[in-house]
Amino acid sequence: MDKKRLKRALGGAIPLAILIIDSYVKMHTVTLSGNERVKSEEIQPVSGSVKVTGTADTDVVFTDTESGETYVIGYITSGAGETIKLERGKWYRVEGDGELTVRPVNVRIE
Repeated sequence: MDKKRLKRALGGAIPLAILIIDSYVKMHTVTLSGNERVKSEEIQPVSGSVKVTGTADTDVVFTDTESGETYVIGYITSGAGETIKLERGKWYRVEGDGELTVRPVNVRIE
C-alpha cells in the first residue's frame, strides 16, 4: 500500500474510532440527580476503575452490595473528579451529595 492510500485510510479510520469510543463512554455514563440531598444508585464497573465528578463538595461512598465492604473517595469538589479502582463484575451502591456523574458503569434498574 502506498503512502497516499495509507494516509487516506487512517484519515477515515481515526474519526470513526473517536466516534465509537465517544458513544461507548456516553452509553456507560450515569448522572445521579434529583431532589434528595444524598443520591444513591447501584452500579457495576465496566472496567477496573470508575471516574466520579460532581456539582457539590462531597465524599463519595461505594458499598459492595454482597459483602457490605465500603470504598471511599475522600472528597471531591465541584467540577473536579476522582478515579477509584473497583472490582469489575461486582455491584456497588454509590452515594454522595449533589449531582454525581459516574462512568464507565452499568446501572441496575429494578
